[in-house]
Amino acid sequence: MDKKSDSALEDKVDETQHPQELPPEKRVYSDDHVCPIKEQRLAKRRAKPAHPVVKWSSRIVMALAIIPIILVLAFIGAVNFMDYNQYKPQIESEFKQRTGYELKINGPIDVSIWPFALEAKQVELKNPSAFTLPNLAKINSIQVELSLWDFFVNRHLELLGVELEKPHLFLETNAAGQNNWHRLQQHLALTDQPSQQPILRKVAYQVVAAPGVASTKASKLNWHLDSFVLQNAIIEWQNDQTKTHLMMDDFDFMAFDITPNQPFKALTNFKYQSSEIKSRFHFNVTSMLTLNNDLTQWRLSDWAGNVRLVLPKEMQIPEVRIEMLGSLLELNFDQKTFHVEQAHFRSLKGNLETSMSGDYGDTSETQGSLKATHINLRKWFRHSGVIYPNFVDKTVLKDVSSQFNWSQTLEGVSVENLVLQLDQSKITGNVWQKQQAGKPQYRFDLAVSELNLDQYEAYVGSNASKKAAQKTEKRTSVPAKTNQQNSKKTSTDTYLPVGLPISTLRALQAEGHLRIAKLKAWQMQLQDFELNLSAKKGQLQLAPLDAKLYQGTLRSKLLVDVSGETPRYEWNGKMENVQLSTFLADGWDYDLLEGRYNGTFNFETLGVNSFLLKQNLQGSFNADVKQGRFKGMDLNKLLAGQKTSAKDATVFSQLSLSGQVQSGVMTLRHMNVDSKRFSAIGTGQLNLPTAQLNAVLHTTYHQPPQKLKSLKGVEVPVYLKGPLGSVQWSVDMKKLLSNPANQQKLLDSLQQFLQS
Repeated sequence: MDKKSDSALEDKVDETQHPQELPPEKRVYSDDHVCPIKEQRLAKRRAKPAHPVVKWSSRIVMALAIIPIILVLAFIGAVNFMDYNQYKPQIESEFKQRTGYELKINGPIDVSIWPFALEAKQVELKNPSAFTLPNLAKINSIQVELSLWDFFVNRHLELLGVELEKPHLFLETNAAGQNNWHRLQQHLALTDQPSQQPILRKVAYQVVAAPGVASTKASKLNWHLDSFVLQNAIIEWQNDQTKTHLMMDDFDFMAFDITPNQPFKALTNFKYQSSEIKSRFHFNVTSMLTLNNDLTQWRLSDWAGNVRLVLPKEMQIPEVRIEMLGSLLELNFDQKTFHVEQAHFRSLKGNLETSMSGDYGDTSETQGSLKATHINLRKWFRHSGVIYPNFVDKTVLKDVSSQFNWSQTLEGVSVENLVLQLDQSKITGNVWQKQQAGKPQYRFDLAVSELNLDQYEAYVGSNASKKAAQKTEKRTSVPAKTNQQNSKKTSTDTYLPVGLPISTLRALQAEGHLRIAKLKAWQMQLQDFELNLSAKKGQLQLAPLDAKLYQGTLRSKLLVDVSGETPRYEWNGKMENVQLSTFLADGWDYDLLEGRYNGTFNFETLGVNSFLLKQNLQGSFNADVKQGRFKGMDLNKLLAGQKTSAKDATVFSQLSLSGQVQSGVMTLRHMNVDSKRFSAIGTGQLNLPTAQLNAVLHTTYHQPPQKLKSLKGVEVPVYLKGPLGSVQWSVDMKKLLSNPANQQKLLDSLQQFLQS
């Protein structure tokens, strides 16, 4: 081993036995936990005393910091240990003194620190003694959140949020017309002085204040709410004057960051039902809401939502949903005015748009416009639970469109510039309604393009008999006949002239003028139909009732009396130059008689359908037919010795007859016929309900053939029997030969024949 390696080994052994010393460690704290740096600084400060300003400033800061903490701790302690229920009598007494209503707090009063809120439970507001219900309002819980900062700094209470849980409001109008909320509304007013009605002018359905007229109101409060929440509220209104009951339940309302005169988003949903309608309405609406400082002006803009119509489950009718949206809804509680712009409703493939404005209260006045397209009234009646006539024709009222302007005052309602498309009919004109002796009275001036009244024939009875009527329809196409002895109405009896319940006609008070360009009624066609209507106390007078029909004219007067159990009719008038063939074919299903008809009539009847009207018909008539003919046999050919067939017809120059009707049986007092070869005097009867004819024509032979000229003047009895549609003609030869005058003429004719 060399010397270098030995030297390295010795150095290594020496290091292990004698290690080298490290540099001393730099420590901040000593073993006694004393920082020398800090001690040096403190020594300098002890050597130099602090300035008095600095010293007292620090003390003041410390005091200012400690005092609020002490106050807050004291406030927290006071809140937690104080019993606020001891103030209930004072609160109740103060409320009654200010409003006149008795307040009762049945639950506890609690105060929380964070958030700083006051809560009262089981609150009742008692009704005045003039009303039947015990309470005006019941609230499960009232929670008011206050500003803790304003309480300590500004020394006043500022509302940040209000939450009402399950409030139940009982509104009541008694028989004298008094409202149980009227005094509360006056005492809770937030204005210094009562409002003054400004001078108003109308601008396109919107009521605005005239220039230079300003409100004299001065707000007492400036406020802001971080939130307002209403949960499960119920509002009921019982009106003893109108015998109606309205209710809104499951009412929820939520809004945040509420500042006067600034729009904020509001969410609400509620259910609505009325004693007059079976349907329940479920509303869900979102809008931008703006309130003024004293809560007298509400403005809803860009509102949208939906409403569901729900019927009771036992009716087994599915609900229907209506989509809603609108541009503007304004309410002014001070001036009692409202304004709606472009409110749209869409459902069941139909659309409705309306705008309106006006005021409410003691001087209620409203005006607006409405436009509806493709409204299926049958479906709406069904989903609304409204009972409507059970029409024989199931296609009517399925497509209705309308537009009009309307206005409403204390005196009544007017509908102007009406354009109504009802099935195939277009109706235009004006309708007015006013209150007279507490009952509505109507006036109208209407024009109709065309109207088929037969489409609106309806079965007697409500919709409850609809299924039975539909089953009957499958078996027969015409209503079942009812004899006079059977007083019970079957499901297939029908209303006449249209499907209007008798109760509606009985209560109708109306007068007006109606023009119909084309009218179909009782299967008859009329043109230029015109009538004046006067209806009062169940008495309907249609006079004049004029029309053009079958190339002729009708001048008549009709009286309808529905004040009794069964409707009664009186109809009298005259017809001139009527084309008889089409008139009888359409109205009586009889097409064997032709000619130009002139006549007078005076009829009375009663009933609710066509069969009963014919069965109960009574009265008298006179008729004259010129240049006519009887179809089915040519009596002139027969008397001329020629063959005749069912295709032939007996032509006559004139037919005159008169008679009377008793219990649906028409009796001919006399009938005169003039024809080419004969003249006739006839008598007989026609049963209108069964259309059975039994008549005889005493025919005088005026123009016999040359070989039978001695038969001139012979009387030939011709009998007509059977249904009107297929009357059988026959000649009684025994009576022909048994007449002595006829026997002599026949003997003379036979002698002449043998001599020739």
